[in-house]
Amino acid sequence: MNRSLLEGAHAPSMERSKDEGCRAVIARAARVLRTLEQAPAGLTIAQVTRASALPRTTVQRLVGSLAVEQLVAIDDGLVRLGPALMRLATAAHQNVRDRLRPHLEALARATGETVDVWALRDGAAVLVDQIVAQREVRIEVALGSRYPLHCTAPGKAFLAEWVDADIIALAERPLVAPTPHSTTSPQALLAEIQAIRRGGVAYDREEHAEDVCALACVVELGLAERHALAIPAPARRFGKNEIALEAALRQCVTALGTATD
Repeated sequence: MNRSLLEGAHAPSMERSKDEGCRAVIARAARVLRTLEQAPAGLTIAQVTRASALPRTTVQRLVGSLAVEQLVAIDDGLVRLGPALMRLATAAHQNVRDRLRPHLEALARATGETVDVWALRDGAAVLVDQIVAQREVRIEVALGSRYPLHCTAPGKAFLAEWVDADIIALAERPLVAPTPHSTTSPQALLAEIQAIRRGGVAYDREEHAEDVCALACVVELGLAERHALAIPAPARRFGKNEIALEAALRQCVTALGTATD
C-alpha cells in the first residue's frame, strides 16, 4: 500500500490519541487544583499526592508546570493556589455581575425591594451583589457577609441541591439559632428542604433575624459555583406581598435561564 495512504489512515487515530492525552493532563491538573482549594494554608507535595491519589512524579511535574503559569505558588515547601487563579476568579465574578445586573435591576423595580445575589462558598451563603431598595425602611447587608445555610433563604435553596445524607450530617452538628424561629432539628430541616425541592422556592421567615423575611431561588448560570437570587424585606411588608414577590422572583429566574440558553 502507498505510504502516504497509510499515514493518512493513521492520522485520525493519532489526533484522537493526542486529544485524549490532553484531556487526561487537564483532568489531573484540575484534581491538583481542587485538592489545594481545600487547603488554603498550603500542602506539601506528599500531602497533595495522598489527597489527589495521583503518582508523586505526576504531582511534581504538574505543580512545576502550574507554578510557571502562576496557577499555584510554592513557598517554604508548601503549595498553594496561585495569583493567576485569583485574577481569573475576579474576572469570572465580574462576568457574573455583568450578566445578572439588568435582571436584578428589573426585579428591584418590579418589587420595590432589595435584591441579593448569594454564592455557596465553604459551607456558607456569601453575599456577592446587591441592589438596595429605594425606600425608607429596607434591608441592606454588607457585601461579603457570610450567612449559615440552615436558617436563611439562599442557604436553604442551596441545601435543596444536596443529597439527604449531607443535609443530615450538617444538621447533626450544633446549629445556631439566631432567633426563636430558627430550625435546629435535623428532621424539621430535612422536611423543609424536601418542600423546597417540590416548590422551587426557599423561605426565611424571621429565622436569621427578627423582623426580616426573605425568599430565594437557585439560578443556573452554567458555572461550577452555585448562585441564588433572594428578595429580603421587613416582615410586615413581606407578609402582605409574599405571593407577588414569589411570582416576580420566579419570572426573573425564568428570564435568566432563557438568557443563559
